[in-house]
Amino acid sequence: MDKRILGLVITLGAWALGIIYLLPFIWMIGTSFKPIGEWGLPTLFPESPTSRNYLEILVTGGVYGVRGHFPPILRYLLNSVVVSVTVAILTSLLGAFTAYGILRYRAGGTFFANWILSLRMIPPVVILYPLVVLTKAIGLYNTLGGLVFVYPVITLPIVTWFMIGAFKSVPRETEEAAMLDGCTPFQVFTRIALPQASIGLATSAIFAFLFSWSEFLIPLLLAPSESAMPLTAFAGYFSNQYGILWGPLSAAAVIISLPVIVIAIMIQKYLIRGLTLGFIR
Repeated sequence: MDKRILGLVITLGAWALGIIYLLPFIWMIGTSFKPIGEWGLPTLFPESPTSRNYLEILVTGGVYGVRGHFPPILRYLLNSVVVSVTVAILTSLLGAFTAYGILRYRAGGTFFANWILSLRMIPPVVILYPLVVLTKAIGLYNTLGGLVFVYPVITLPIVTWFMIGAFKSVPRETEEAAMLDGCTPFQVFTRIALPQASIGLATSAIFAFLFSWSEFLIPLLLAPSESAMPLTAFAGYFSNQYGILWGPLSAAAVIISLPVIVIAIMIQKYLIRGLTLGFIR
């Protein structure tokens, strides 16, 4: 078969596969613009598009009789932003310190490094009950601080290994030269190693942000009140015993997805490079 024909077939196949995978997302976007009378129709796009669903969830709130009512989601959106940004900064910095200590100073030995990685293999649902008990005991249950306290338990192990790979790409000679020039170990870390591992640091922060932003089960159990509930957990309340508010639910899902999509598009090449640092020479 001619190479050009083969390339065309592969390209068309890739596009077809991509459309199949994107079809649920496209359907969700279409439903977010449907009026209430079209929610149950098996159509991909609305016949009478409306922005009411977005207006209600963002500004006015909505009332749907016996099917329930809901307030504007801006409060929950702000909770998600605060928690996700804080966890991203905190986890990436803690992971950088831990990774640098393991790689350069052999802190804890090989056992400690492997133990940290093994923590990521534990399903989060297994430790949910102990985390609920712990946050209640220290007064962080049902608070934003509780989510900031819990999320790094899940994200820190993998972030640490991201940063180990990033620091492996930093030449040891530059750090030794800085030490000869009079830099302290902390100055070498902050002025030499960390700037050169900035792509890995950014990758770690993005990973922690995306996990915190999209997590559903943990905040549903740890932050059930309005003051601490993030948007992902609140979106679940569009479904109740009387039915599912498909329009508002789809609009909320689109809003939740937008930051993930934008970040993925903007930093795609840097993210791939950050994930492979230390593994490809």
